[in-house]
Amino acid sequence: MSVNLADGVTMRYFDAPAQTPENTVPVLLLHGFGTDFDMNWRATGWTQALESAGLRVIGPDLRGHGASDKPRESDAYLPEHFVADLVAMLDESGVERVDVVGYSMGSRLAWELARSEPDRVGRVVLGGFGPKNAFEGTDLADPGSGDTAFDVVYRTVAALPGNDAAALAACARGQAARPFEPDPPLSGSPVLLVSGERDALARGAAELAERCGGEYVEIPRRDHANAVSSKAFKQAVLDFLTDRGGSSGTPVEPGVVKPV
Repeated sequence: MSVNLADGVTMRYFDAPAQTPENTVPVLLLHGFGTDFDMNWRATGWTQALESAGLRVIGPDLRGHGASDKPRESDAYLPEHFVADLVAMLDESGVERVDVVGYSMGSRLAWELARSEPDRVGRVVLGGFGPKNAFEGTDLADPGSGDTAFDVVYRTVAALPGNDAAALAACARGQAARPFEPDPPLSGSPVLLVSGERDALARGAAELAERCGGEYVEIPRRDHANAVSSKAFKQAVLDFLTDRGGSSGTPVEPGVVKPV
């Protein structure tokens, strides 16, 4: 499916009908920088896990990624444009309210969506994400030229088939132009943060969860690249979305629930 956006960008998205009653809240999946819906969510087993639980799954290829249009102007990638894209997609799909699961850049956008459109968002999962500046120390005039954590990510994803390196560089600059601001914290939605034990880009995730009155789950021996495929990650999210795990602090093995 596709939606034509106000600034002339076309965004492709996936929408799988639920197998449960109509009042079930759909799950919106937001992928990370340099990937797309298929790579981040379908190939790692997320769509199968969520659909098997009877949940409707909606997931875009965010602008600059996958089968969606890839503008090369940095201003096209300001966070507010991504939020407008998501609202337009939900309107096109006739969806009033979603639970949101993001990973990496998708978590930043999940945060922005929940903060700017609180009536459209129920539960929020922020994966592979923390309050630190993801671009710290990176020369965004020439991303990938250094040795920061983001430089490593950029070099990896820019080389993937189908990716447009210039569009990805513009995306990074657009995101960096609006530094993440943890204040005010999310307060109207239940929040779960999940990250790999070795994920340098998610430093401070537990503290951010605490600020939001939420829960943090750490995935042992996983890093930013491979935490998303973890079975423990999926189970923690399924428990959270279906309210089985709640905020009781019951460990999800082999993930570790950190009290906040």
